[in-house]
Amino acid sequence: MALSQDLEDQSKGLNMIYNWNIIGHEKQLNQLESDITSGNISHAYLLVGPGHIGKYTVAKKLASILQCENNFCGVCPTCIQVRKGSHIDTMEFPNNHESIKIDQVREIISRCNMSGQSRYKIVMLQSLGRMTPEASNALLKTLEEPPPRTIFIMTTTNIREILPTILSRARVMRFHLFSYDFIKDMIKSKYPETDEEKIDQVARLSLGRTGQAIDLMDEQDKFAESLKLYKDISHLLETPNIVERFSYVEGLLENEKAMDSFLNIMTHVLRNRMLESDTAQNNLDTQKLMDMIASVQEAKVLIGKNVNARLTLENLMLY
Repeated sequence: MALSQDLEDQSKGLNMIYNWNIIGHEKQLNQLESDITSGNISHAYLLVGPGHIGKYTVAKKLASILQCENNFCGVCPTCIQVRKGSHIDTMEFPNNHESIKIDQVREIISRCNMSGQSRYKIVMLQSLGRMTPEASNALLKTLEEPPPRTIFIMTTTNIREILPTILSRARVMRFHLFSYDFIKDMIKSKYPETDEEKIDQVARLSLGRTGQAIDLMDEQDKFAESLKLYKDISHLLETPNIVERFSYVEGLLENEKAMDSFLNIMTHVLRNRMLESDTAQNNLDTQKLMDMIASVQEAKVLIGKNVNARLTLENLMLY
């Protein structure tokens, strides 16, 4: 079966019990369906993987499947309420870029212990690494002795941020980036009128993330910004002008979101060059590129820990 047909089948939910309407992650979705049909539903799931690949979308669909009494019909009041985030027994905590504090966890625990009107009490926590240490410890106690018919569905982009004791009490499911060819076929399937050049550009700029690819297709401004960033990074890797590189850093410091995109796209550009270097069997260039990729990853960690961003980025520019 052609990849484009696979994409269409997955989107429509063929060969699955439920119509997830999610492209990719077939292995993970089949595992979740197996848990449901076998009655082996875990009291806690942790979906792990890069951002913008659909983890939280899977979490919301799973919540709807578990709560709906009409085989995940998508149109009943329960399905609509879960989708809108207003279902009384489905608590949703999307990533608002603020810490999850112990008082919020205590509120969650209190609500989970109240009598419910639905099949389950479900708690969705996006970006679990936002939890303070006190909140994590409070959550741990609940995961050790969860209230009856309570299910936690959590996501994270960095499993190292999560307490090992929490990991041991959750069913960890790993989600991965998609290949360039997969993203291309996905775009062609969803946007058949798009010209080949834009498909190629979006597939590269998506960095293996289906959600990001769709955003780039639907939002022209975001596509233009990402394309400019890609070209800027390619130029910075070529220029020997340190002053120009440091000047570019000044602009990044004014926009935290742009800084994150810069580091992600820089990693992608370097990896592409490393593949080209491997093809040319230039081991010296390959090692240098590997060192630069490691430096970018280190910069992301340091900035995430609130280490001086200017100093971190300027050091990165001294390649």
